[in-house]
Amino acid sequence: MMFTDRVAIVTGGGGGIGLAVARDLLAEGARVGVIDIKPMPAELEAYGDRLHYGCIDLSEPDEVTAFIDQVAAEFGPPNHLANVAGIAMWGRDGSVVDMPLEHYRKTLAVNLDGLIAVVRAVVPHMRKTSPRSMVHVSSVVGLRTADNIMKDGPLDAYQISKAAVNSLSRSLAVDLGREGIRSNTVCPGSIWTPMTDGIYADEARVQAMSDRTPIGRVGLPEDISAACLFLLSDKASFITGVDLPVDGGLLAKLV
Repeated sequence: MMFTDRVAIVTGGGGGIGLAVARDLLAEGARVGVIDIKPMPAELEAYGDRLHYGCIDLSEPDEVTAFIDQVAAEFGPPNHLANVAGIAMWGRDGSVVDMPLEHYRKTLAVNLDGLIAVVRAVVPHMRKTSPRSMVHVSSVVGLRTADNIMKDGPLDAYQISKAAVNSLSRSLAVDLGREGIRSNTVCPGSIWTPMTDGIYADEARVQAMSDRTPIGRVGLPEDISAACLFLLSDKASFITGVDLPVDGGLLAKLV
């Protein structure tokens, strides 16, 4: 029960990786405020008075701040923040040379601006408690562009947003480190989530993605959650400013 008597905020907790992180924090004893634009999944209902769920649009900063203030009033100031929410506009994202700019702006509004809104709302509360840590879910494409990652061509809006998350996290680590607030990113590789169901419906593609990953399989939300909980926990108390790939060895390959 690593997080007993701790308070955590999780964005994107309505499904996929965010749901896995929220569920695992709850299982480890935390009281958790969950933000998602989707309704609360049934599997979180059992946690009752240790869960505060809000259907919030991250592109609305006032709603984000009001929700986090409510969680702090109910549970106490947050010790931990997991920024997991994000979108990828499959089939609409592409090269900035010719993609519709509204797709670029929508991706940045959620993946970067929404994350910033959460950080701005959480940090003032974090300063009132201890220990304190945050983790942001990025992507391997925020670290590197290579043929073994971008098989279908560029996803410039998504890639730019995730590279910005990595950069912001490192800045937060330096800026807030003296206050004892840690900031790290987890950078998933090929992960099977509801957001990627359309890709993984093709068995041949799943096999190809598994074959190009040294460990020989695609990842699951639980793989990413385990890394997030480690970085949030006291076991990582001397780790900050790190971008941790959780990719089955994908980035170890040059092509």
